[in-house]
Amino acid sequence: MKARADRAWAPLAVLAVAAVVLAFRGPFAAHPVQFLGLYLVAAVAWLWAMQRARAGGVPLVLVVTGAILLRIVGLAAEPRTSDDAPRVVWEGAVLLDGASPYGLAPDAPELEPLARAAPRLHAAVNHREVPASYPPFVQAVGLLAAGLAPDLDAPDAGVRTVRIVFALVDLLALVPLVALLRRRGLPDGLALAWGWCPLAVFEIAGAGHLEALALAPLLGALALGERSRSRAADVGASALFVLAILAKLLPFVLLPWFARGARPVWRVALVLAFVLLAYAPFLPPFSGLRGAERGVLTGLGEYAFRWDGLNLVHRFVEGAWALSFERDLSNSDPRRLARATLAFVWCAWAWRTWRRERDPARAALDLFGAWLVVTPVLHPWYALWCVPWLAVRRSFPFAYLAAAAPLAFAPVVAWQRGGAWIEPAWLWPVLALPFALLLARDRARGHALGRA
Repeated sequence: MKARADRAWAPLAVLAVAAVVLAFRGPFAAHPVQFLGLYLVAAVAWLWAMQRARAGGVPLVLVVTGAILLRIVGLAAEPRTSDDAPRVVWEGAVLLDGASPYGLAPDAPELEPLARAAPRLHAAVNHREVPASYPPFVQAVGLLAAGLAPDLDAPDAGVRTVRIVFALVDLLALVPLVALLRRRGLPDGLALAWGWCPLAVFEIAGAGHLEALALAPLLGALALGERSRSRAADVGASALFVLAILAKLLPFVLLPWFARGARPVWRVALVLAFVLLAYAPFLPPFSGLRGAERGVLTGLGEYAFRWDGLNLVHRFVEGAWALSFERDLSNSDPRRLARATLAFVWCAWAWRTWRRERDPARAALDLFGAWLVVTPVLHPWYALWCVPWLAVRRSFPFAYLAAAAPLAFAPVVAWQRGGAWIEPAWLWPVLALPFALLLARDRARGHALGRA
C-alpha cells in the first residue's frame, strides 16, 4: 500500500505543475493555445489519478491536501473566461440599494443612480438587459460580497469575495462525498474526482462560477438523508437539499430520489416549504423591494428561451424544426419546439432512471449527464454537474466530457476581442464524437453483461 501511495504523488505533481503555470500565465484570451494545452495536461493527470484511486492507492490526507493547494492556486489565477462573478456582485448591490434584481435588469432606469455610482461594476455585468435568474442563495452571496466591498467601483469589487466563498464551499463538498463513498464500500481516495478536478479548480475558485454552491449542499443532503432516522434529521437533510435548489434550480430533479424511503411526504413538504420561504422576500405582498411586483421568473424565462451556443444535439433538433417553421417567437418557433422535444426526451430518460436506479448518487449522473446532452448551451463549467458522481460510478464518457470541456472556451477569444461568438469547425466533433463513441461502447458492454 505504501508503494501505491508513493506513486499517487505522480499524477498530483503533474496536475499541480500544470495548474501553477496556468494560474500565472495570464488571461485566457492572451494565450489561448497554451492555456488549453496546459488544461488538457492537467485533465489527463486527473484521469490518471482517478485510476490510481480506484485501486485504493490514494490516501484521504493526500486528497485533501492536494485539493486545498489546488484551490489556493485557483484563487491566484485570473483566467478571465467568464464574467458571471461581477453579475453576482451587482445583484447584491441592487439588494443593498433596496431593489429586486429579479424585477429590475441592470440597465433598468430605476437603477441608473446605482450605475452612475459604480460605473465599472455596471459595465462588467453581462447581458444588462436581462434581470436576475440566479436563486436566492446566490443573491445572498452577492449581498455579502457587495456589503464587504469598500468601494463598489474599484476594479473587481467584490469578485474576490465571491470566488473565496465559492472555493470554500467547493472544498466542503469533499466531506459528504467521502461519506457517500464509505457507505458504498468505495475507497476514500476517489474523492479526488472532485477535489483534484482542474475544471472545478479553475471554474469555481478561478472564474467564480457557482456550481459548488449547489453541488456541495446536494451531496450533503444525500449523505445525511441516507442515514436519517428521525424527523429532525429529515429537517437538516431537507434544508441542505433546499440550499442546493436555491443556488441553482437543477438539483430539483433529484427530489424523487431524495424523498424515497421513510417519510417521503414529509421530506417533499419540507423542501417545498423552505423554497417558498426563501423566495417570499422577493414576492409581493411580502417584499418591500422596488420592482418586486414584476415577479422572479422574468430573467429565468429569458435565459431558458434565448440562450444557446455550443451544444451536443440541440443544434440538430432545432435545425430539423427550422425546416418547417420560422423563428418568429411564436409557439411554433423552432427554438421552442426543440427545447420542448428535448425536454420530453429528458423526462422519458428520467422515468427510465427512476424505475431502474434506486441509488440517488448513481441516478444523479444519469439525470445531470442527460441534461448535458440535451441542453441548448453547454458552457464548460456545466460539465461539473457530472464530476462528483464519477467518484461513485465509473463513466468514461462523462469523464471524457469533463476533461475535454475547456476546449469549449475556444470561441471566447473572438468574443472578448470583437464581440463575435465564432465556434471553430473542429470543436463539436472533438467534443461530441469521442463522447458518443464512449457512450455507445458503454451501452454495448451493458447489453453484453446483461446477456452473460
